[in-house]
Amino acid sequence: MLRSIRQVKQPVSLASWYLRGISGYAPEGPPAFVFDIDGVLIQGGTVLPEAKRALAKLYTDNGAKPKYPVCFLTNGGGVTEAQKAKQLSGWLDVAVGVDQVVLSHTPYRELAQDLGDKPVVISGRGASEVAAAYGFKRAVTTSQLSTRYPKAVPFCHDPGLTPEGEAIPDMADPSCGTEDAPFQAVLVFSDPIDWYRDLQLITDVIMSGGVMGRSEPPAGVQPVPLYYSNPDIIYANEFPAPRFGQGCFAAALDAVYAAVNGHSIKQFTVFGKPHSEPYRLMEGLLLQQAKLIGLDLPSAGQRLPFSAVYAVGDNPASDIAGARAAGRPWTSILVRTGIFRRPAGENDPNHPADFVVQDVLHAVEAALHRTRHSKWHSMR
Repeated sequence: MLRSIRQVKQPVSLASWYLRGISGYAPEGPPAFVFDIDGVLIQGGTVLPEAKRALAKLYTDNGAKPKYPVCFLTNGGGVTEAQKAKQLSGWLDVAVGVDQVVLSHTPYRELAQDLGDKPVVISGRGASEVAAAYGFKRAVTTSQLSTRYPKAVPFCHDPGLTPEGEAIPDMADPSCGTEDAPFQAVLVFSDPIDWYRDLQLITDVIMSGGVMGRSEPPAGVQPVPLYYSNPDIIYANEFPAPRFGQGCFAAALDAVYAAVNGHSIKQFTVFGKPHSEPYRLMEGLLLQQAKLIGLDLPSAGQRLPFSAVYAVGDNPASDIAGARAAGRPWTSILVRTGIFRRPAGENDPNHPADFVVQDVLHAVEAALHRTRHSKWHSMR
């Protein structure tokens, strides 16, 4: 469940936003910037025209070093943080390091401390490579499961029904998913590609207590925990209408499970925006980056030592709700280049942003305008 979000009655104009005070922040501190990616900087594989100009304002002239803490927080995934940093560097013509990126499945690295040596099922594009990088040594993809147990998903293997793809490597440990080594968790890393296959196999794993082919677990066997990397119902790409996200897959899986069992899945955990975990990770990275840049950080007690953390996003239900729930100095900026497309002058009625602008360039310009009038800037 999403935590309750404080409502704003009317959208805030840029002029009034420049002048108003924001409680719970360190006015003498520097600003920080956190960008969503899809719908803010890119759409699908296309870089939005304002993105490079926006980031150029936050970096040195050669693009080698940010002037302020700049990070990227996305509910996307399917690649490692290092691969995403390299992509962003190429798209934006600025240097982006691995310590500036939090992906939807980044919190799974901490899960690997407990599950790294245990059999787990993983789902989603790029899951195998990412899981290995995080330290999951006995991870089995749903593709590998379908090859190992072809009768479990017969339509995946009927000639002509599915396209030919790359060869699927055999399971490194054939004992995974048997009585000797039951699966201990299911982790959805990114949006599954084959919903039929993954809905069936994940349901099998959860219902059986982690043993493939077992109709029901023995008494006392704990349910297999399920993890989703993000709750996004929709996302934006080049197509003019929003597309289904991982949240839709989660809803479908729960509906199928309930139809078969008479009740919903009882044990599952959801990461990603708007939940708190990625913001906790991001705050640590912002502090680390501020020190690497050499900024003078004020003593702020329990507060972040920033005048504002500008969170720029396009999805009110994730980007804006998450930034508002994180509390000050997080300041939400909603752009109109992705999911949010309401007319000019309007805010989102369910998850209103601190202010709304047309695109990421306008967002950065507005934030820098306020910075120029802040106590921190006057002391530099």
